[in-house]
Amino acid sequence: MATEKDLVNAVRESLKADGDLDRIKAEMRTEVMKLLDCSSKENKSKIVKPTHDIIFLNELVREYLDWMGYKYSSTVFIAECDLPKHSLDRTLLAQGLGVKDNEKSRNLPLLCGLVQTFTNLKNT
Repeated sequence: MATEKDLVNAVRESLKADGDLDRIKAEMRTEVMKLLDCSSKENKSKIVKPTHDIIFLNELVREYLDWMGYKYSSTVFIAECDLPKHSLDRTLLAQGLGVKDNEKSRNLPLLCGLVQTFTNLKNT
């Protein structure tokens, strides 16, 4: 007869195999962040509103996380940064960076393209 420990391990392994365990952990982290955020309303009024550049950078990070398939990290990041539900359009991000998004560059997140550009500049 299976023990309680065996049952817990079987459930854990099943959730891991389906990928649900990581999703559940991310959802818990998001909810904890929301609870902590609500409990610190007094501190929130002291926080300076993020500048346009910070919001833009957060959108680049979100685009990278989403492109890489890091949906759980992205969910927590969005909640922590208080980003809107819908991300900025990639075309708007590219325009904001002053880069032309072509067929080749669309194969990578914009943040990777920036790193690649600066690396190329450094090596020339």
